[in-house]
Formats: sequence, C-alpha cells, structure tokens
Amino acid sequence: MLEQNNGPVTSEINKRPNRLWTIGPRDFIYKYLRVVPWMVLIIGLFVFLAYIKIRYEVRIFRVQSSLLIKNERNEGDTKDARFEDLFMSPSTTNLSNEIEILKSTPVLRRVARDLGLQTLYYGKGSVKTSLIYPSSPFTLDILSIGDSSRSFICKITIINGEKFLLNESKKPLSYGDIIENDGNRFRVVKNSDVDIRNYGNAIIEAGWRPLIDAAKGLASSLKIVQANDQATILTLSFEGENSTMGQDVLNTLMAVYDTLMVEDKNRIANNTLRFINARIYELSDTLRGVQGGLQTYMIQNQAFDVEGQSKAYMEKIGESSKEQGEMEVRVRIADFLLKYVSDKKNMHELVPTNLGIEEPALLQLVAEYNRMQLERENNLRTTTLNNPLIVSLDNSLDKIRRDIYQALLNVKQAYSIAADNINKQNAEIQSHITTLPGKSMQLLNIGRKQKILEDLYSLLLQKRLDISLSSASTISNSTVVEPALGPGILISPDTKKIYTLYFLLGLIIPVGIVAIRELLQDKVNGRADVEKYTDTPILGEIGHSDGEQSLVVTNNSRRLISEQFRIVRTNMQYIVGKKERPTIMVTSSFSGEGKSFISTNIGAVLALSGKKTVIMEFDIRKPKIVSGLDLKRKMGITNYIIGKARFDELIVKVEGVDNLYVIPCGPIPPNPAELLLDKRLEELMKEVKEHFEIVIMDTAPIGLVSDATNLGQYADCTLYIVRQGHTFRNQIRLIDELYNSKKLPGLCLLLNDVKLNSGYYGGYYGRGYGYYGGYGYGAGDSGYFEDDSNKKGKRSFFNRIIFKWKSLFK
Repeated sequence: MLEQNNGPVTSEINKRPNRLWTIGPRDFIYKYLRVVPWMVLIIGLFVFLAYIKIRYEVRIFRVQSSLLIKNERNEGDTKDARFEDLFMSPSTTNLSNEIEILKSTPVLRRVARDLGLQTLYYGKGSVKTSLIYPSSPFTLDILSIGDSSRSFICKITIINGEKFLLNESKKPLSYGDIIENDGNRFRVVKNSDVDIRNYGNAIIEAGWRPLIDAAKGLASSLKIVQANDQATILTLSFEGENSTMGQDVLNTLMAVYDTLMVEDKNRIANNTLRFINARIYELSDTLRGVQGGLQTYMIQNQAFDVEGQSKAYMEKIGESSKEQGEMEVRVRIADFLLKYVSDKKNMHELVPTNLGIEEPALLQLVAEYNRMQLERENNLRTTTLNNPLIVSLDNSLDKIRRDIYQALLNVKQAYSIAADNINKQNAEIQSHITTLPGKSMQLLNIGRKQKILEDLYSLLLQKRLDISLSSASTISNSTVVEPALGPGILISPDTKKIYTLYFLLGLIIPVGIVAIRELLQDKVNGRADVEKYTDTPILGEIGHSDGEQSLVVTNNSRRLISEQFRIVRTNMQYIVGKKERPTIMVTSSFSGEGKSFISTNIGAVLALSGKKTVIMEFDIRKPKIVSGLDLKRKMGITNYIIGKARFDELIVKVEGVDNLYVIPCGPIPPNPAELLLDKRLEELMKEVKEHFEIVIMDTAPIGLVSDATNLGQYADCTLYIVRQGHTFRNQIRLIDELYNSKKLPGLCLLLNDVKLNSGYYGGYYGRGYGYYGGYGYGAGDSGYFEDDSNKKGKRSFFNRIIFKWKSLFK
C-alpha cells in the first residue's frame, strides 16, 4: 500500500473534480506578467513617437471674431419703408447670403491684395518650415510676371547684410539687384524694420502666387457660422500656422465687407437720383409750358377769377377736381414708369416705385424684380454673363419686366376709368353752372393742370432731397462686435489627444498580439484549459526538464522536479485507496506527451518509498523505457506471451534506484493488438503482482491504438498524461468522454512539461500546489530545492524582474 498522509488534502481532492476552476486577478497577473516589460517598452516607444510628432508638427492656431448684421427697416413711416423696399434695397437681412458674400472670391481677393498675401515667406529649418509673418528680413519687389496664372518659388540663402544666394546658385547677389528667373523679373529688397544680420546663413523660401490662388487659400482656412438661430451675429474663424495673419485676415475681411455694403447703398442711391433728376427735367419743361399758356390766355382774354354766384358750385367742383388731379398724377407716374421699363437702356437697372402708386400686385412685382437685379449683380462679382445662373436670372428678369409693364398698363387703365368717372361727376355739376363765363372755366382748367404738375414736381424734389441726405450719411449695416485678437487658440497638434492615442496604440498592440495568440492557441496552455473541458481529477503537475536523462528522481535528489513527483506520489494514495498491490496504467492521447518519462519517474519515486516497483514496457510499437534508462535489451513481454521466455528472465534491475525494476517489451511483433489479447498476458500479470508491490504499465497512446483499453482490465488506476503546449484542447474532450463512460479504471490527469516562460509556474502551479504541501513554482530561490546546474545563469533580465515582481504578490 502507498504511504499514508492525513490532512485536509483528501477533501480538496474530492471537491476539485466537481468544480470549475477559474482564473482570479492574481492568477491572471501571474500568467501575463512576463509580457509586462515588453508592454512597458512598446508604450514608452509610442509615447516617444508622440513627442516627436508634437515637437515637429506644424502648429495650427484658430483666431475668432464676431460681426453683427443689422436690420435697417424704419417702422415709423410705412410709405418710406415701402419706397426703400422697392426703389432702393430690401431691408430684411438673409444671413446665408451675407455668409456667402463674406466667403466670396471677390471679397477675399480684396483682403489678400490689401494684406499683400500674394507673396509669402517661409523660414526653412532642419525638420520643418515655418511661415514668416508679418515682418520678413526682405521683400520681393515684383517688376513683371512671365505667366500671371502660375506661381513661382525661389530659395534665398542669406549670407550677410549685403549679399545672398538665389536657389542653388553659388554666385552671391546684392540686395536691390534686378533678377530674372523663369521669365519673372523681381528684386530682393531689404526690410529696414528688421535687422537682417540676425538671419545669417538662414534659408528663406519666398513665393509669389496669383491673387485668385491667394483668395482660395484664405477660403480654405476661413469658417463663418451663425452664432445662434435667433441672433444676427456671425462668428468668423481663421485657422492657420500664424495667429497674427489670422487676426489681420479677419479684421481686414470685416473692414472690406463694411466698405462693400456702403458702396452698394451709394450705388443704389445714385441710380435713384439719376431717375428723379430726369423726371424733374421733363416736368420743368412741361410746367413752364403750362404756366406760359396760362399767362398768354389771361393777357389775350383779360380773364380774372369769378367767385360770386358760382362759389357754391366751385367748391364741389374743387373737391372733384382734387380727386381728378390725384388720378392724373398717378396716370402720369404710370406713364413715366412705362417709359422707364420699356427703355432697353434700363434693362439691368432697378425699377423705382412708391411714387404714388399704391397697387399691391405691382409693388410685389417691382420688389421681386429689384431683388433679382441685386442678386444678379452680386453673382456677377464671382462669375460671368455666360454662367447658367446669370442666364436663368436674365430670363426671369425679362419675364418679370413684361409682367410689370402689363401691370402698369392695367393700373393706368384703372386710373383712367376712375378719372372718367370723376369727369362725369364734374359734367353734372357743370351743367348747373353753364351760365358761368367760359373764360372762368378755361382758367380753372388751366389752373388744375398747373396744380397737378406742381404737386408732382414738389414730390420729386422732396424725394431727391431725402435720398441725397441719406446718401451723404450712409453707414454699413454691419458692426464689429469682437475684433480678432491674439494669440489665438492652439488646435493642432492636440497634445493630450496625441499622447492618449499613441499610449493606447502602445497598449493595444501588445495586448492585441497576446489576445490573437490566445485566440489562435489550440493546445493546452495550463490547468485552466484542462478544467474548462473536463471534470476529470488532476493528480498533479510536472515541470519542464532540460536534462538528457529520463530518470530525474534519484536517492537524495532535492531538485524541484523531483519534489513534484513526490507530491504526485502523495496524491496518488487518494486514487488507489488502500489497495495492497496497486497496478497503475500510464497512457496519453498521442506520442510525445512524456508518457514514458512519467512512467519512469513515477516508478522511481514509488520505489524510493520502499515499495518494490516494476515498470512494464507495454508500448510495444514504440518502446522507450529501456532506452531511456540506458539498459540493455533482453527478452521481454512479447517473448513471454509466445512462450519463448520464463518470468524470471524478463526482470531487469535499474541501477541507482533501489526496488525499481523494468520488464522490457521484447521484440516488436507484427500484430501487437492481437498479441495483448493472448491468455498468457493474464498469467504474466498474476506473476508480476505476486513478485512486486507496485506495477507501472507504460502503454501505447489511447488516442492512436486500443492497447490501453485492453490493458485497463489489469489496472487499478490510470494516469492520463497531458503535456502543456503539446496536447490539443480538442483531445481533452476525449478524456472527458473516457472519464464519464468509465472506460478506464480510476482515471486521473497529470499535467506534464509545465514551463516557466508560460507564466504558469508562479500563478497556476503555485495555486494548485497550495493543496499539496504549500510549494509552488517560482520558489526556486527559496532554498527548499536544488538549482538545476544547467539553468544557472541563464535566466533573462526580464525573468529576474518578473521573479522580483512576483514576490510582491505572495
């Protein structure tokens, strides 16, 4: 019977097959502690790359300003407001239009021209190039450009305050010399405000570009948005590597926009004044003619005002005459507008209105016509007459002009009808005063006509005065709320974002590699993999052996692996129980899992306990026990089964280990499976049990052949070998099937070749062997075990660090 050892281990062994062992945080740290130094190294590398990127990347700043767009409707006078809407310009503001105007190429061209942004200067460093603005050590004085649509760049190397080199030429040039390069003529002029001696041996790239390219460059960096939905405030921002340039661009842009608005208003006012002056000139001639006619009539006919008896009738006629006069004024204004609209010279001019005509339909058409004329003029700033948009606007304007003309005809006809009705009323009144002198009636008619012309003349004079005063005091509809101020907001590079991104990359790459490696791992990597797929009890774990000898357990051996076999010997007693002469079968899934190595050393550790032990080499197809122990081959099991050898001729003593013997397999037969079914095998097993206290059967892999299944009838327990990094995980399911179906007696697992470099020793093994004596791998420096002589001095620097770190978790 195996040696006894009382304690809490029995209960733990009984519990473990029914429990799914999981990895705790401490075990997880132990398992992957070996990759931490590499992870730290990679993270440090990526953080350094982030520093290099931040150090040499061009810095981009954002500068902002605010602009208020005002609504300029005068609510105090409805007629004046309508006059401005139709005759001058709409008073409501469309912020989308204003944004497009601010970003339009003509506006940005003026900004680029005012700031001199056609010529830029860059200081060339060893790694990056930086914009020099606003003051460079010199300026390019462009005399002529060979191709105005093509940019050019020249490299200038400053030698001293008097000389410089152009491009790759070695010939020094003086400041102020006329230079011809690729058809371009220019001079390099020193900037008197900058001490050029401070730029000794500096390389500066000076470039000229067309004004349109400069405007496009500004447009790409300019952003304009509405502050909020309710406000008429625009937020302007400019992003560039030079915050001073951004300030200048925004402030100049707002100034140019202000100037454009004033120019537009003045242009509309001047057009209106021209129209009014033309009408006043015509009315002056007409009024002089009426006055002259009245004077001639009165002289020739000696006419005077008769107010006697016709006073009552005259009051009535006066009221109707006033109405008739207003109608005729309106008809005359309609005639003026008809003549103005039909004149081709005014095809693209604004149509004046609100001169006394109060027809809503006509006012709406004129308002739409003037709005489209202004839109056409704004678009012509950025495009040509052949643009489809301009053509479409021209067609729409032509249609609206015809509609206006027709509307004016209708209005004139309506006014004429109204005037006829008034005339009919006058005729009725005049029928009552037919007795009045004809001269008085003639004077009244001439006076009425004169009054109409004078009223119209006064109206136009008043409008001319109002518009002249308004034009003299014209201000823009925009106000700078917040000018662009420095130094601007740094938006790129985003230091925090870059460091975070590179840190995460440095963390994700090694973690990803480990994760992918784990996902692609199809072999057993430790105790957790085994217990995940089967409830088969695990008897113990054996570490990796670098020695060439298969026998590692000897007398007085204190090596770590020897102690592991001793722990397995202790645990085995709970499997075989109180069996007097136990037979232990050793098998595996396939060849190469260390089955013969385990059989040899299990036999040795049991023999060292004082039990007479024999190892039977039942792996007839591929025997390794005898060769591993450097024993001479002699007659064996196959010889006995075929009746060619006696039992006492089979036994071979293992030198160096007391009580340990080996029965070789003998010659390899052609039919090993059938040979193991022979009845002579049963006789052999009886004799073995009579002569030995413990029997170890080293069988062929059960995953390849059926030998172990046939030999299971002679065994009391089965050690199934699982080799870390060698046994496939899918084969664990075969073990679980064998365990649940009880095809093999007393089946339990033994993990073999557990290596330190897997991170398993200090974690899983230390945990597992806490049940069996308190020793764990990673305790090699504790003094309990002998160091392997072939491993001394071979531990890597990182592994030494890992050992130190592990001690912190114990």
